[in-house]
Amino acid sequence: MGYTAKAVANYFYDLSQKDKKPITPLQMQKLVYIAHGWHLGITGQPLVDDEYAEAWEFGPVFPSLYHEFKHFRGNPIKHPAEELRDWEHPLDDKSYIKPNVEENDEDLRGFLNQIWEVYNKYSGRKLSAMSHGKGTPWSTTREREGKIRNASIRNKDIETFYRARLEK
Repeated sequence: MGYTAKAVANYFYDLSQKDKKPITPLQMQKLVYIAHGWHLGITGQPLVDDEYAEAWEFGPVFPSLYHEFKHFRGNPIKHPAEELRDWEHPLDDKSYIKPNVEENDEDLRGFLNQIWEVYNKYSGRKLSAMSHGKGTPWSTTREREGKIRNASIRNKDIETFYRARLEK
């Protein structure tokens, strides 16, 4: 079972709050992408199933996360992501929910905890360099799609890349 990009981001946000380790939008974007990649490489199943990562000019991006956190710029994120639940009353605070990873999804929570333990020490720039260097799914998408702006990165390409890293 996959999750929304925002649910995965909120899991990392909660870990950052628990560890008293601020997280910027760039770090969040890359942590969710890296977790999605490792999940595909290990299980063959997408972690994020509500949208595709896109090959933006400066790296892979989940658009919903970009738009959710862009107002923080390079500053730490101050609140979790939300989703609109009630389209009829979008100005009502009760119309929004905080998407989460299910409490009983212990395997995924353990997996995300491992991703956090390995990658939370890196800056947004370092995580960015890891996610869009030569030979990454981002760079192959940019090369293949040419002038298509913000083309979707194929999950199969991400899976192949991370599976190869797993086998090394």
